[in-house]
Amino acid sequence: MPYGTLIRQIRQAKHIRLADLADDQLSEALLSRFERGQTDITLTKFLHLLHRLHVTPEEFVLLADQPRRIGPDFFGHFSDFYFRIDASGHMENKEKALVRAQNLVTVTAQDYRTAPTRWHLLNWRGAQIHLQRAKHNLDMPDTAEIDLTPVQEYLLNLDMWTAVDMQVYAFFLSELADDANHLILQAAAKHIPERMLDSSWQRILFPAGESQFMAFMVHGKTAYARDTLAILEQITARSPNAMDGQVHLIFLTGWLAFVTGSDQTAGRQKMDQAISIFTILDHRLEASRYRQLKAQITGADPTPILPDIWL
Repeated sequence: MPYGTLIRQIRQAKHIRLADLADDQLSEALLSRFERGQTDITLTKFLHLLHRLHVTPEEFVLLADQPRRIGPDFFGHFSDFYFRIDASGHMENKEKALVRAQNLVTVTAQDYRTAPTRWHLLNWRGAQIHLQRAKHNLDMPDTAEIDLTPVQEYLLNLDMWTAVDMQVYAFFLSELADDANHLILQAAAKHIPERMLDSSWQRILFPAGESQFMAFMVHGKTAYARDTLAILEQITARSPNAMDGQVHLIFLTGWLAFVTGSDQTAGRQKMDQAISIFTILDHRLEASRYRQLKAQITGADPTPILPDIWL
């Protein structure tokens, strides 16, 4: 398939107009001619075009059936919206993290005012959430309400998901309502290209789905949890490297059975089975994590379950 044709398909799937894609490096006329195969563009402009589309080089060449190494700098500021971990495993100085978060809000807000695009708005919203989390770690109450409607609309209207979209989803999912997350996860599973399932970024989808399953179970939304489990089963069935996913599914199935089934013993056995498999495989982190989670589920550990995403 000609590159221009593929670019047009990606752009239309992401509901991006040519006028919104154009900038000082790529005119609307040039983009139109490139998509129709009437002209070529330089490699520098092509990489810039992918950046504007929020598609990594790896994803593009996978769609074009040509292997190539992924390039950096395609995720906006989202890679910065996480607390830094030092060599000893402790979070960086909390005051320093707060200053970084405040600076990111300033930078992303200015980006949006300079060029009020949807992508700049998502980055700004991400920075605002990041700042709230930094304040929370310093026990500083922040009751400011952040409008996440643009995030929900963006994710729900995608006809093709890419690595950038998955990172946006992974970052915001804990802030969105259960009803929205139920719909977004279904949309993500439906609109990720089949050939992307074995690329490294694709593995974000399963942890995101597992985090949602945990949240739905904690919130008592067992019907949503059951739907999520079905999606995770579909993802695992479609992925060539699915062994770990299958073990996770055993545990999650046991959890659901323990809570909703008439025989809690069967649910316990499935959870124990998953823990045993991870132990045999020497996956100590997963075994320890699920051992603690099982204790919380069964009431042996009264500590509340806090859903989290493990990437």
